[in-house]
This record gives sequence, C-alpha cells and structure tokens, in this order.
Amino acid sequence: MGIMRVFKTRFFSRWMRKAELTDSVLCHAVAEMGQGLIDGDLGGGVIKKRIGVAGRGKRGGARTLVATNRRDRWFFLYGFEKNDRANITDDELEALKEIAE
Repeated sequence: MGIMRVFKTRFFSRWMRKAELTDSVLCHAVAEMGQGLIDGDLGGGVIKKRIGVAGRGKRGGARTLVATNRRDRWFFLYGFEKNDRANITDDELEALKEIAE
C-alpha cells in the first residue's frame, strides 16, 4: 500500500481536542482500517471506526465517521463519544455521504 493521506475537518479537529484524541491515535486507526478492521460500512464511502479514549478503551471510547476511497485517502468527518449519543440520524448520514462523494 502506498502513502496514506489522513485529513480532518475543522469540526472534527475541535471535537478531537475536547475528546483528548491525538493525531497518532488517528493514524493508528487508519492503519487498522487499511487492514479491513472497521466497525461498520455505512455506504457511500462512509465507514464507522471505534477509537479508544485514554483510560476507557474502545468499548467506552469514541466513534468516528470516516470518508474514504479505502486506498490512500481517509477523511475524519465526525466524531462522538458513546456516552454522548448512541448513533447519528439518517439525515446526518445522508449529509456525510454527500460530503464523502
């Protein structure tokens, strides 16, 4: 596999700082996703990936939604902590798919 390019939206970057995630954690998640370790294919180039938050692991951690071509480009679009919300709405998913396109 070639060079992986990882991007974050401004919204995601702000959320990431509040959730105390680091760029190295995101890069590790991209490496896992590159090996097929994803938590859900939401269609339209959007996938869900759990990321562990320090001291809580993946199960109690954060959920990220990533737009990707599954080769060399990975765009972190949205993130939320499991204790804040269970999932995203159908309208939010449609908007993310449009962005991914």
